[in-house]
Amino acid sequence: MQKQNVISKYEKGSTTMIVIFVILFIVIILSTFLVYITARRNRGLKDTEKLGQVYDGDLQEIYEERKERESNAEVEIKSCKGPNEPELKTGMTPVKFNEATKEKKGEVVKTTKEDKDWYSYKDKKWANAETEDGSLWVWIPRFAYRINSDDQTTDVVFLRGTTDEYCDENGNIQTAKRCRTVDEKVDTTTGYTVHPAFTDESNIGFRNGGWDKELTGIWVAKFEAAYPTSGETPNKAPVKESSVRYTASKVFAGAMEVRSIKPDAVNDQEIPARNWLDGVYEANNEKIKYPTFQGSSYSMNYISMNDANNISRALTEPGNIYGLSVTDTDSHLIKDSEWGACTYLARSTKYGIGNKDIAVNKKNINNGGISDTKEQGNKKASAYAVTGYNNNNNEWNDYLGSNLSGSTTGNIYGIYDMSGGTWSRTAGYIYNGSSTLEEYGSSVVVGKGNSTKYATVYPYVDEGATHDEKGESNYRVNDKIYGDSIRETSSRGTGYTSWYGDYSYIIASIYPFSDRGGMCDEGNEAGLSAFHRTTGTASWYTGFRSVLI
Repeated sequence: MQKQNVISKYEKGSTTMIVIFVILFIVIILSTFLVYITARRNRGLKDTEKLGQVYDGDLQEIYEERKERESNAEVEIKSCKGPNEPELKTGMTPVKFNEATKEKKGEVVKTTKEDKDWYSYKDKKWANAETEDGSLWVWIPRFAYRINSDDQTTDVVFLRGTTDEYCDENGNIQTAKRCRTVDEKVDTTTGYTVHPAFTDESNIGFRNGGWDKELTGIWVAKFEAAYPTSGETPNKAPVKESSVRYTASKVFAGAMEVRSIKPDAVNDQEIPARNWLDGVYEANNEKIKYPTFQGSSYSMNYISMNDANNISRALTEPGNIYGLSVTDTDSHLIKDSEWGACTYLARSTKYGIGNKDIAVNKKNINNGGISDTKEQGNKKASAYAVTGYNNNNNEWNDYLGSNLSGSTTGNIYGIYDMSGGTWSRTAGYIYNGSSTLEEYGSSVVVGKGNSTKYATVYPYVDEGATHDEKGESNYRVNDKIYGDSIRETSSRGTGYTSWYGDYSYIIASIYPFSDRGGMCDEGNEAGLSAFHRTTGTASWYTGFRSVLI
């Protein structure tokens, strides 16, 4: 019994010792872990302190930069669907408009580029700017497009800077396609294609009407060229001679005008060169007055292809009336590619008139209400069309009500006179050996059959007995050039097969130069997609429009 008690006490003592050892072990482990954690924390603090000392506060800068990058990325995603900011040149001032009311015409309002209400393409308010003479210019931003033949519209996406990149609906960056070789055919009905008017095409011979560098956008005259009047109705542009002299010795005049000089004349024919501003002038003697690009003004007609091109190139020469400088601006006669760029942006349902009608500018001297002639001796020199009119009786800044607009946007912010007015000369031609090439357009054909950044040469075969037959053969071989709103928006080279029933007469034979848009007497055949052929001679129904780059 005593022995059992001794054993029991021993067992109890052993158990107590085991418990004590376990507790000590746990304490040691916990202490070791605590020391490790503390040491690590202190080491981390020291490392951070050292890092902060090494970079002298750059950690905070890195944090702020990262935060700014993330913020900018969010802004970029939100804004990348918008157009490139307009590039204002020397002599240009941003303008917007007070919309017309029943009581008051719309007014031009000068503003600044910081004005958030200057433009909004999603609201079909294209950016406008004014030069010192009062001329108005419209910014066409770099874009890619897709043709919708079924409803005769285009889909447009604005491109980032001078890249081919755009943001899709989800904010993801996509790349539009473009022509890479001289012989490449580009399908503009699938996917998005960079419009050639904004691209560097020097490596492919300016095939589609491109430039010699990538462009963020172009400035297009809001109205076709008009005679300045120095305070007379309808504009206040100064009348000033350029350095450019007329080269046309003859003009093609209407029968009524011919009879004012030749009473026995029956048909239209060539007569001594003259126009409304200068009266009768002699070739290489009279200097061309700088045109102005204002609404409600007499269109500058009676000017040959050669002279229209030369005066367009002279808009930036020293002493011009616009305040433009040749050091940062290139001026030239509008090309078919640039006409096409305006047309495709206009036919966008998002940014232009889409598939709505555009009013034909039918205002001409026979409508009455304005003086149409100036006397030079006993010979009259007539005006013909008037810029900026919508429907016969509505000026560009009138309250329209239910009347159709004559602009590319359906409002006062668009481009006018692209349907009606005068036929607008464009720097496009075929080099087929016609005598009219050098006679009426020597300054345009300097490439001698090769396209330049200022003029596009179209393929031709001129097969057939008649002008129309030759036109059809030329139409068929022009299946690679795109962006000019000719083959993409028509089905034949003669007739009225362009979108919305517009004129479709492609250059051919003795008519090697192109003109666009139609004239005030054309009716509904005039329009954005109308293309036509001309000898290039000065005529009563032909004017022009200029572009700034």
